[in-house]
Amino acid sequence: KHNISGDFRFVVMQRFLSFENELSFFKNFILKAYFILKKISLADEKEYGLDYSNVTIEKSPLILNTPKNINLVRE
Repeated sequence: KHNISGDFRFVVMQRFLSFENELSFFKNFILKAYFILKKISLADEKEYGLDYSNVTIEKSPLILNTPKNINLVRE
């Protein structure tokens, strides 16, 4: 009615594959293929029809299997 925009923001969570995963070759291949398809597909904010000025994108690592033994060597 008065053309006043609200003071809210949309937060879009994006996951990325962390380097701290210990995955089998097959699982690693599947996850990398998934993230490549996600990269070339429509962005979430565009898919939902959100205005880019009201969107905040937060990226967080996806950790599935952590390595069992990490040997650290101090030089």
